[in-house]
Amino acid sequence: MKNLFIIGAFLIGFFSFSQRPLTGQKIFKKKYPVEQINKLTNASLLVSNTLNEDIILTLRDGGRHYITHVYVRAFQEFEIEDLPVGHFVYQYHNLKRYYESPERIPIGLNERGFLDFFFSGGATKIIGFEISKEEFFKE
Repeated sequence: MKNLFIIGAFLIGFFSFSQRPLTGQKIFKKKYPVEQINKLTNASLLVSNTLNEDIILTLRDGGRHYITHVYVRAFQEFEIEDLPVGHFVYQYHNLKRYYESPERIPIGLNERGFLDFFFSGGATKIIGFEISKEEFFKE
C-alpha cells in the first residue's frame, strides 16, 4: 500500500511538471501563420526573462505582421535565430494578461539583438500597455 502511494505521488508530480512547456517551444503553432525566417541575414534576438513568471513572446514586423513566437520560462533565456532584418514590435503574455511594448527592436544584417524582461526597482508592472487576446493572436 505504501509503495502504491509513493508511485502515485511520483506520477502526479511527473504529469503536473510535464504540462509546463520548455523554453523555446512554439506552443501556439496552430493559432499563428507560418513563421517568417531568413537564414541569409544571420540575425538573432536573445530574450532574457529575469521575471519570476513564464512568458510567451510574439514578434511582429513594423506592419504588425507575425514573425515568430517563443515560450520562455522564468529566469531563463532563449535566442531566436534566422530573423529577417527590420524593426520589430514585441508582444508578450505572462499567462495572465497580454501586453505590447511601445518600443521597437531594430535588428540588422549580421546582428544580435537583446530583449530583457525585468522588473525595475520602482516599477509595479511590466513596461508596456495591455492588449486584448485577439490582438495578441492576430495574424
